[in-house]
Amino acid sequence: MQRFSANYVFPVTGNPIRNGIVEVDENGLIKAIIDPGSAPVELANTEFHNGIIIPGFVNAHCHTELSHLKGKTAKDRGMAEFVKQVKQLRGENTGAAENDTAFALADMYRQGTSAVADICNSSVSFEAKNKSPIRFYNLIEVLGLDPTRKEMIWERAQILQLIAEANGQNPVSIVPHSTYTLSKELWDLLQNEFSNQKLISIHFAESKDDIEFSTSNSGQLASVFTSWGLPINSIPAGTPIDIVKTYIPTTAKVLFIHNTYLTEYQLNEVKQHFPNAYFCFCPQSNLYIENRLPNIPDFLSHSEYLTIGTDSYASSESLSMLEQIQIISDNFPLVGFSQILQWATLNGARALGFENELGSIEIGKKPGLVLVSPFDFANMKTLSNSKARRLV
Repeated sequence: MQRFSANYVFPVTGNPIRNGIVEVDENGLIKAIIDPGSAPVELANTEFHNGIIIPGFVNAHCHTELSHLKGKTAKDRGMAEFVKQVKQLRGENTGAAENDTAFALADMYRQGTSAVADICNSSVSFEAKNKSPIRFYNLIEVLGLDPTRKEMIWERAQILQLIAEANGQNPVSIVPHSTYTLSKELWDLLQNEFSNQKLISIHFAESKDDIEFSTSNSGQLASVFTSWGLPINSIPAGTPIDIVKTYIPTTAKVLFIHNTYLTEYQLNEVKQHFPNAYFCFCPQSNLYIENRLPNIPDFLSHSEYLTIGTDSYASSESLSMLEQIQIISDNFPLVGFSQILQWATLNGARALGFENELGSIEIGKKPGLVLVSPFDFANMKTLSNSKARRLV
């Protein structure tokens, strides 16, 4: 049995505990949470740390298989240019992709990530995941604008799902990439399978380029796709909201990724249609590609459905969840640390269906314990030099 204490313990489900003590067994299962109140408690086998103890992070959106693209794409070029770069680079050196994925997962774990919703376009990440203590929800992504290739694309996704399951990579869902990268025919094919998926994720309102292309088949993405010989009029007609409302069941649990250009009015429209919708922010990626963040105050009325992800090394300089929290805190100082922490932990666990084990410091859970230090106790927020380090 081990005990860990810090200046504050943030259980997420309750108020921070000053000088709190968390007792865990050899498997990391929380056995006791001690609030000493005003009387200091000295217990054997207690490690005290300066800083705060929080539960392990739940990264609600990542592409770990793109870890070999770290530092290889240009920043602040917009979505159309980013898509061109990734297409050109992603197939290079698959051996490096496997090694870099393993390194990225080890680094994420050390920095406190306990679970990841991971996008898969290939099986390149599966071996590294098998060796990682991180828990994964694998999202097999479907995309394609050429209607004649719909059966091949769908069969490939099903095969990849079988490979993932055979490698112990459960749970698994087959999901659409975005509103603007699937032909009507591919949407029709995928729509029939949505009832079998526990979670559906979709890149949504991420950039001006994708909204323009979804809405009018025009703009820079249209030019890129045309240059690749793809039929740009094959996607469903309508706005991104029209498309998801047409094809995704209203009862589905949907994780909307990025939401950089989603307005408060549109957010409420989406939430009204999809009561079980979650929204994921990837702030470092949004700044990297678009140099813009979602207007997070617009989302606060749905705070219990907000989550945080890191996206990939193709569009982020770090896969640190704490750095995502710091970006949000720096740009929206009226949003408190405790609120953002819930997005990065418990809300993510709920979105992935992992809340019985992860996301909060509660007896009977195994969320992992993470030390954040140094910490601004006067204002109860992180500092520019704060780091996250796994304790359990």
